[in-house]
Amino acid sequence: MLNGPAVSDRTIDACRWHVDAESAQYKERALSHFRDRYTVLLGFLRAEGLLNQAGFGEGVKDWLSFVLRESDLTPEGMDLVKRCHGTWSPSFGQGHTQRHLAQWKRKLKEMRSQ
Repeated sequence: MLNGPAVSDRTIDACRWHVDAESAQYKERALSHFRDRYTVLLGFLRAEGLLNQAGFGEGVKDWLSFVLRESDLTPEGMDLVKRCHGTWSPSFGQGHTQRHLAQWKRKLKEMRSQ
């Protein structure tokens, strides 16, 4: 039996993708930006009950190895990711604010009101 995610368990995002896409002098900045964005996003998903494991993403020690997969999300969470992730454009420098989550909050409200 193979270890790791199931074949159908799609990877939504991975820190390494963002860091590896940058030239050497910008890798640390890319890592920091990813960590800052995802710390806030995961907190939001956690607070809204959209993660399969309530503690997922808390206390990440190795952000470079961090991967968000479909199996980490509830069905409602995956629906929200489908609606938001592809057009999510968080402003760099917004750090641990929720300003860049306006789209996520709006779409979740729309989903839950239907």
